[in-house]
Amino acid sequence: MRASYLWLKDFIDFSLTPPELAGLLTMAGLEVESISPVGPALDGILIGQVLEVRKHPNADKLTLCRVDLGGRSLEVVCGAPNVTQGQKIAFIEAGSRLPNGMLIEARPVRGVVSNGMICSGKELSLSEDADGILVLDPKAPIGKPLREFLGPQDWGLDLEITLNRPDCLSHMGIAREIAAALRKPLRVPKPNIKESGPPIQSLISIEIQEPKFCPRYSARIFRGVKIAPSPDWMRLRLEAVGLRAINNVVDVTNYVLLEMGHPMHAFDFNRLEGKRINVCCAQAGEKFITLDEQERTLDDRMLLICDGQRGVALAGVMGGLNSEIHEDTTDLLLESAYFDPVNTRRTSRLLGLSTDSSRRFERGADPEATVAALDRAAELILQLAGGEVAAGVYDVYPQPIAPRAIKLRPKRVEQILGVKVPKREIEKHLAALEGKVTDLPQQKALQVEVPSFRPDLEREIDLIEEVARLHGYNNIPAAQSANVPLAVPYSTKDAAHQKICDFLMRLGFSQIKTTSLLAEKEVDLPDYPAPLRLKNPASEDMAYLRNGLLPGLLKVAAHNLHRGTGDFRIFDIGRVFSQKGGDYGEWDAVAGLLAGLYEPRRWDQSPQPASFLDLKGLVEEMLVQISLDKFDFFCYDIKYGTGDALEVRRSDQFAGFLGQIHPAIAQRFEVEVPVFAFEFRVEALIHGMSERLNYRPFPKYPPVQRDLAFVLADDLPVGDVLIKMRTWGGPHLINCDLFDVFRGAQVGEGKKSVAFRLKFQSLERTLTDAEMDAAVQRLIEQMAQSFDAKLRS
Repeated sequence: MRASYLWLKDFIDFSLTPPELAGLLTMAGLEVESISPVGPALDGILIGQVLEVRKHPNADKLTLCRVDLGGRSLEVVCGAPNVTQGQKIAFIEAGSRLPNGMLIEARPVRGVVSNGMICSGKELSLSEDADGILVLDPKAPIGKPLREFLGPQDWGLDLEITLNRPDCLSHMGIAREIAAALRKPLRVPKPNIKESGPPIQSLISIEIQEPKFCPRYSARIFRGVKIAPSPDWMRLRLEAVGLRAINNVVDVTNYVLLEMGHPMHAFDFNRLEGKRINVCCAQAGEKFITLDEQERTLDDRMLLICDGQRGVALAGVMGGLNSEIHEDTTDLLLESAYFDPVNTRRTSRLLGLSTDSSRRFERGADPEATVAALDRAAELILQLAGGEVAAGVYDVYPQPIAPRAIKLRPKRVEQILGVKVPKREIEKHLAALEGKVTDLPQQKALQVEVPSFRPDLEREIDLIEEVARLHGYNNIPAAQSANVPLAVPYSTKDAAHQKICDFLMRLGFSQIKTTSLLAEKEVDLPDYPAPLRLKNPASEDMAYLRNGLLPGLLKVAAHNLHRGTGDFRIFDIGRVFSQKGGDYGEWDAVAGLLAGLYEPRRWDQSPQPASFLDLKGLVEEMLVQISLDKFDFFCYDIKYGTGDALEVRRSDQFAGFLGQIHPAIAQRFEVEVPVFAFEFRVEALIHGMSERLNYRPFPKYPPVQRDLAFVLADDLPVGDVLIKMRTWGGPHLINCDLFDVFRGAQVGEGKKSVAFRLKFQSLERTLTDAEMDAAVQRLIEQMAQSFDAKLRS
């Protein structure tokens, strides 16, 4: 934000020099990055009067002029065609320099010595007119410095305004900060408007169809205006802050924007079809040409200002080419509205169109300033463009935005700042910010009604920051001790996450962090949870919350493969989201990816590319290391994997999966090599994780081993059988493993023979044959009953 030093003085009386003002604003939290003079310095330029004009004796196009400088006169040679006797002019004597650095010397011109120069506007850097001399007001005092007559030197202050302070994107907002810091009154313009003609409601109809995107829309109508260049005072004001003057009406809207911070837009009223305004969303794919003559493609969440037939402005961003102000415009509709910050920001980002208006609306304009801005603009338009303004303001405000009320505890102010600020002083600070302060003695607190132009004040801590700013950071002593705990609490969840990460890194995996926002094509994996779309995505590439970690890992894999890194083990741990019906769920997940060589190249063996069994071994090692028990692997049929895929269960609950990513899915992410991956729910791993390791002694008593072979249906998963056998085997069954599967004519068609090795053992005594025979017989009976299994002899 570039502010004018003299413009700020319109709102508040202060005697600070520009550097002193910059220091005050910086200490108030508005960092001033630079200060620079506005316009030429004009040192050595005097006001003179042409006393006599006569022809040069040796040149037809030159004249000899005698110039009065107040008590003395000098003769100069002049070549300007518009110089005449009696004019007040800008004069520079010999020995002085022009603003561009050129030294003026007394020298002969065609035989006559010229003792200075009568200056043009361009030579003084005051205008672009170089065809003639600069003619001053007849009231200009002869012999006085030109700078004194034109007014004091202005200075431009370049401020770095943080995103949470939209109120300071205006001279009035910055002046409020100065007034609060100096405890001086703020001068707010009070427009004097003479309305005439019929009421505005008889000239236009205004309707808001999307009040959530446009809570308030205000307008005024002007008739009989004359479009013309703006006067010098306004042109110089705009140029002082880096804006180019266009015409009197457009310049007024820019002037009020920079003065009050509220964006406005002027329509050619006679170009509005049906004499109505409708605030609604565009149609998906609708084309609209903005003032910069660019055709934009809109979606159905972009807000349009429409007349009776078409869109005429992109709400909060830019007007339309079909309703812009022309030289022949005579009637105006002036818009002053409040648009939703989030939707305005979304529109601006998607279209790549950032303007002075959008930057203010997307940070949060003042919803209560629409009418005040209209009145200020109306006063200036009547002054500069003439015409008349229709009676009244058309103000559509269906659901007024209630002011925010925040409770502030003086005791909490002392705790945070480390210094006691008297309650009365706190009230003065907050009142200086135009907040309405109410004492709540029973609650030992103050209630502050936040002004509408401060959307950044939402919580008690925000008010404490305001008290610190106005009390003065340099008045808060540095504490000699800190009464805060230095130890950072480490939750059980955080500890578990760190433990999982540590084990994976020991297995050679590198941790990465991937974004939580993905494109639709990246979350649309078969068999993956339904993705959750954002309501206001910044772009379509970040429209969905991730429903798993594999898409992010595959994107990282593609990035590395395209840059020559083909061997890697990577993992990520973080939050994922899904949607089910109208509800949504979220959980923590951990996932890893393996590609390239499993082991580094060695001179004594051939390269060993990673395989599914390598991944399975690493996952098994991870599960053992984090103290999981009772986990089982089952065949897993997933559409984004190949046949080499396993599901992992713990206590018969799904925990995760591992396997090779299907080549078609990998190619979608531009990965052309085999990749192997796993993904687990962290919650399932934590439930089986022990904070401390438990040890048990080696058994003193010998184990008993029995081998059993059963004939089962060929389509019966062996994993289901193993789970049941471990339950039916009794308390002394410590292990049950599959060691053989046979299919053939001996067992019959549609059947398979499956052999299990059972190991029984007790920590207290030696098991007897009778006990083992009884346990095995019970198991055989359960198998026959549940699975129609027949024991092979």
